Amino acid sequence: MLLIRFFIIKESIEFLIEKRINVVNLRAEKYKNMLRDKIKKMDTELREVVNYTLDIHGKIHNMNSYIGKQIKIIWSGLVVCCCGKTMKSFYRNSGYCYKCYWESPLASKSIFKPELCTAHLGIEERDLEWEKEFQITSHYVYLANSSGIKVGITRGSQGLTRWMDQGASQAILLADVPNRRFSGDIEVALKRFVSDITNWRKMLSGIPQSIDLVKMKEELLIHVPEELKQYILDDNTVTEISYPVIKYPNKIKSIKLERTSILEGTLLGIKGQYLLLNEDRVFNIRSHEGFIVEFSFQEVAQGTLF
Repeated sequence: MLLIRFFIIKESIEFLIEKRINVVNLRAEKYKNMLRDKIKKMDTELREVVNYTLDIHGKIHNMNSYIGKQIKIIWSGLVVCCCGKTMKSFYRNSGYCYKCYWESPLASKSIFKPELCTAHLGIEERDLEWEKEFQITSHYVYLANSSGIKVGITRGSQGLTRWMDQGASQAILLADVPNRRFSGDIEVALKRFVSDITNWRKMLSGIPQSIDLVKMKEELLIHVPEELKQYILDDNTVTEISYPVIKYPNKIKSIKLERTSILEGTLLGIKGQYLLLNEDRVFNIRSHEGFIVEFSFQEVAQGTLF
């Protein structure tokens, strides 16, 4: 009798363990699918016109090939943070959950204000080892023309990418510094004379008037802090960038998935990280990173493009 009870209990435990394993596997598969279905920033490649690709649903989509076609984005109602936590909305629309917003080095103040960086001094903000790796590396200070002249900074490995993400039509390097703090110090000094912000509405309205960036660079160099002038670059190469757009919007209407969970329309172009759609609508891919969606496209009937 005891032996029978032992085997019954043993089988019950094995059943429960197997059931638990199945639940864990299902959750892992569900999480894996959510990561596949979340919006991520489009990757860019500089060609005659910028080439855009979007990694979603386990496939790399060549977005340029979808221009002139009908695209559809359906939001599931969920977002996923970089830590893997899913929720209905990000904390303070920050792109992070509550915990990451207050604790992750990715959301620290120095990310948005590089002049506050302290890793090069050995001073921790949130995670010193991460901050050293991120901050103590080559950074460029540059001038770009996206909606007019602006000054900006980027990690040394991200120069072209940064310009294309911002929808710049022209760009020139100004300085190459050894850490993020120095680039922030130069940016702060120069933004008294030129903007450090892209006017996205103006950027999406068309191709900006050409600017003599070499001349602008020469005029601004005198305002670089004296101790940082050693990092000024002599290279005056101006990078020209064109975007795959067949029609710019006239009166821009920005679409957000929090207000419209289903976005459907004809893709008329891409600039920066924006999709330009019919009816003067624009959709910012970058500001929707982490949104779990269903993405699809289809051909448009001939003669109905606009």
